[in-house]
Amino acid sequence: MKGPLVELRLEEHAGIAVAVVEGEIESSNADDLKEALSKRLSNESAGVVLDLSGVTYLDSAGIELLFDLGHRLRAHRQALGLVVPADAPMVRVLRLCGIDRIARIDATLDAALAEVGAGPAQAAG
Repeated sequence: MKGPLVELRLEEHAGIAVAVVEGEIESSNADDLKEALSKRLSNESAGVVLDLSGVTYLDSAGIELLFDLGHRLRAHRQALGLVVPADAPMVRVLRLCGIDRIARIDATLDAALAEVGAGPAQAAG
């Protein structure tokens, strides 16, 4: 998916879907991004890692998208992991919103893949 503010690229790493998101996630495109993710993600994978390293802006609609995705994945016994660089201002905002109750936040893709591969019970923590 490529829109005016956001680009989505899907990859797979050892049975885990990786969605690389770049740009801005906001009210004008969050629904489109949610739909694109829903259409392209499989119930077959162990979980999903959203690589947000290239996200430059995230508003409340983007945070709502993350919560919704996390809850839907849990219902299918899949884990959600987020990749957010440790020095990104977004980390603090996500933690304040409590996203780390449903998704593990890691600074690197390798760490997120390891956590998601461990399963949903251990991924959020």
